[in-house]
Amino acid sequence: MNSFGATVHERAIMAALVFCAAFLPLIIPFAHKGAAPMILLMGLAVATRGEPWRKGAPHFLLHPDLSGPFVRCALVMVALAAWIALAGIWAPRADGPRLALNVLAPGLAGGALVWEIARRPRAQTQLLARVLAVGAGGAILLLLFEAFTGGALRAALPPEDASYARSDDWTELGRGATIAAVTLFGALLLIERMTRRRLLVLALFIAALAASTVLGIASNAAGIMLGAAVFAAACARPNATVAALACVIVAALVLSPLAVFIPAESIVESGAALPLSWLQRLFIWRESARGALDCLPFGCGPDYARAFKESVAPIILPGAPGPLPGLPVHPHNAFLQLWLETGLPGVFLFAAFVVNGALAVRRAGMSGEEKAAVAATAAAMLVSALVEMSLWQVWRLAAPALAGLFIALAIQRREKAALTKEPAK
Repeated sequence: MNSFGATVHERAIMAALVFCAAFLPLIIPFAHKGAAPMILLMGLAVATRGEPWRKGAPHFLLHPDLSGPFVRCALVMVALAAWIALAGIWAPRADGPRLALNVLAPGLAGGALVWEIARRPRAQTQLLARVLAVGAGGAILLLLFEAFTGGALRAALPPEDASYARSDDWTELGRGATIAAVTLFGALLLIERMTRRRLLVLALFIAALAASTVLGIASNAAGIMLGAAVFAAACARPNATVAALACVIVAALVLSPLAVFIPAESIVESGAALPLSWLQRLFIWRESARGALDCLPFGCGPDYARAFKESVAPIILPGAPGPLPGLPVHPHNAFLQLWLETGLPGVFLFAAFVVNGALAVRRAGMSGEEKAAVAATAAAMLVSALVEMSLWQVWRLAAPALAGLFIALAIQRREKAALTKEPAK
């Protein structure tokens, strides 16, 4: 335990981080919502220090250096959360402050964890790095096992799934695979730095892709494949790839209201061989875009979709067991949800967050592989944001914070190895 720090407080903080991280292989496959409490508890452990409060308040709030893109990125995130809280005034549900905290808390916790790792000697984070590396690899292998055994372990765990064809169990496993897809490239970078075994990294990548494919949520497999392509491009040209990806994200955000022109009925009548969930999304996106345009400039308020889902006409699709919701509890597209519920201010602030985040990554003293891991994480998150994500699902927002923890530990292993001239193993 002495290797955890020089003081009782430092050792207690690191022990808390290791304790939370030890649950990772169970959280990802079997309890995806636990990702948020895990990250938040780890962030709260770091927040017991006085140092981040003493240094952070002047640096970010009292005398911010607005020439730095990282400071601007942090301030924009706070401003977006403040706008969400303010928009709760005219929202149909009085949840603005809580939802603002949902958005802000994972980012603050993730930032606290990265700061904690950066300030500690490598010897003090050795066990945490090992626990997270083993946990990430174990989670991937458990997802693979569940995918090819029909969820054998999940079936043995309570409560019993009484849904048709165990659809609830499969959905839960699919959401675990979503966390795995978003955190995959940070986790694999850490595992590579810990073991120097690239064949192991390749095997885990294939395992994650196979699990996502068999579990049947196409967005997870697509996110992994896009992430891999972005990672490869960023390894060759890191800054150009980060800039290009930021442009793609901003363009997708700005253009998302064009979903109002989707010819959903024509696509259905043409007999397109698409899954029902994809066909339903065409109607959901169009209805969300219509609502967003009607609520300009300030949006309909956070969680509008959940409050007014019953007022939208149901969808009748061939082969569906019955009418499907025309607007479920969220638009299944985070960009459309920003337009619908936060309006132009929310869209502008999120675009500013993306741009300044990209500038911060470009200017950061990271290697090409490390920037590639950040870009690949953002690419996997982009796929989820386009087809399934809700802004108010804290576990989804905790996933990139977890990826940041993996990458911070990987960076530390490179930096400390270079400083001490030790092999980064």
